[in-house]
Amino acid sequence: MDASGSNINNRQLIDDVEEEPNAESKKFFDMLKSAEAPLYEGCKLSILEAASRLTNVKCEFNIPHRAIDNIASLLKDMCPTDNKMTDTYSKTKKLLEGLELPCQKIDVCPTGDMLFWNEDEKLNRCRICNSDRYRKNKIPEKVLTYFPLTPRLQRLYATKGVAEDMRWHTKNTNGSGLMSHPSDGEAWKNFNETYPEFSAEPRNVRLGLCTDGFDPFVGKSGTSYSCWPVILTPYNLPPWLCMKRQFMFLTLLIPGPKSPKGNLVVYLQPLIAELKDLWEMGALTYDVSKKNNFLMRAAIMWTISDFPAYGMLSGWSTAGKYACPYCMGKTKSFYLKNGSKYTWFDCHRTFLPEDHEYRLNRSAFLKNRIETSSPPPRLNGDQVWKCVSCLPKGTDFSVRKENKKSKTDGWKRQIIFWQLPYWRKLLIRHNLDVMHIEKNVFDQIINTVMEVKGKTKDTISARRDMAKHCKRRKLNVNESTENAREVMPKAPYVLSKEQKRSLCEWIHNLKFPDGYSSNLGRCVDMKQHRLFGLKSHDCHVFMERLLPIALRELLPQNVWKALTEISQFFRDICSSLLKVEDMVRLERNISEILCKLEKMDEQRA
Repeated sequence: MDASGSNINNRQLIDDVEEEPNAESKKFFDMLKSAEAPLYEGCKLSILEAASRLTNVKCEFNIPHRAIDNIASLLKDMCPTDNKMTDTYSKTKKLLEGLELPCQKIDVCPTGDMLFWNEDEKLNRCRICNSDRYRKNKIPEKVLTYFPLTPRLQRLYATKGVAEDMRWHTKNTNGSGLMSHPSDGEAWKNFNETYPEFSAEPRNVRLGLCTDGFDPFVGKSGTSYSCWPVILTPYNLPPWLCMKRQFMFLTLLIPGPKSPKGNLVVYLQPLIAELKDLWEMGALTYDVSKKNNFLMRAAIMWTISDFPAYGMLSGWSTAGKYACPYCMGKTKSFYLKNGSKYTWFDCHRTFLPEDHEYRLNRSAFLKNRIETSSPPPRLNGDQVWKCVSCLPKGTDFSVRKENKKSKTDGWKRQIIFWQLPYWRKLLIRHNLDVMHIEKNVFDQIINTVMEVKGKTKDTISARRDMAKHCKRRKLNVNESTENAREVMPKAPYVLSKEQKRSLCEWIHNLKFPDGYSSNLGRCVDMKQHRLFGLKSHDCHVFMERLLPIALRELLPQNVWKALTEISQFFRDICSSLLKVEDMVRLERNISEILCKLEKMDEQRA
């Protein structure tokens, strides 16, 4: 038997030996045991359950402390004389102190340039911008809330119903060929091969990190406030659990009022420091399902975000000519003079096979242009590290102030994730949130089809750029007339007033099974004939299921077919069946449809 086989057998023997909990875990279990006693003889509720439910009622309904004191006193008087019910809220909280998980408050520079943390904890001014740390009476200007990760992961193994599920990923026997859990993917398997010692212990935790901004006061104040939570999810759990709210750990709460942008790496410092310790040192943890102690380690497998947040997490500039992180410096994007922005139209034919028919098409894409180049190489972690190793670190105080003024494209900074020893060996480091992107695409399509003023992409500037780069003569702007209605010929993909009214009525009367979608009827403006306030999941359902049905009888067949293929495109992404050819075919179909419509109009004339 080889060495690895003997190590596995030895580990199994160790796992079968029952042990006493370590000192920290023993305190927790002793507290639970003492609190399991009933309130009084014959009562179904334990002391702990009564205290937790009373505290939950106070928090859920925002009841004042004095009211809870009176309620607790009333409950104590209603119980038999030998009851152990608390009569004040402060005594109730003391019973739950052992259940509380730690939370740290870290002062931040008002501009987010640095944390007053570790060696900078005693400073009163920011090193970079020289801003004051405090207001009057020693009140911090800005505070980062950090919820340490290690005790939360240890609590999972201290919970009877969850500890065994934390080893589910090793028992996953999915033979369908489809990805139903991250453990089915190549990135997970590659990590196991690269770090066999880590993967040999099934209780080591694999994590995913996601972040985005939101306004907690939307609709309640006249000003905007951008708060950024950072959430970690353990992927050891089965798919029906790992996406539940109770297993999505809020680790950082980054204060506003503005987006942190490039300073996001500053706020991540305490989390990265803890993750390094969890990888290199581990944490002694008691597994209640196997009744023994083990050294728990943890690793971040990837991040998940929308495209702007991807730029903050990766260090790559997601704006301008080189915004595509795959093409990088070999991008074929070009600037639209009238639209005043860059476009990536006809940048995907380079990924097709060299003998593909689309490569020689001169009319369906950019006019009079064929594609002969090969795709840009895909960089692995070591190659990316060579690109960023010479860049200033995102937390480097001496150069970050100068780097803010830099307007270079491509890599902006060396992000803090590179401090993790395993980061460069990951097959996938960053993921994009498909549903977020799907919402943006759907908004642009529906607003253009319904010709919503101020939101449609079919503008005079777009028509002028189209005339310069594509063969769409029927849609060209008529510069010789002063009549506003004749300047832009009506496009075949725009609905008439009657059609828009019919579509809005159809959406308003839609009924769905419970939990399938929200009430789309509330998102219909019957007066202005438009949709508003659609959430990401609503757009997901509409884009993939309802769009082909809604527009089937309202648009020409060719236009409807192109939009149906876009709907199928996103369905394929969600089922991991998408090919590059599908993306190019979409561009070709939309272009050919417009060409056919022009020829039909010319023949009729």
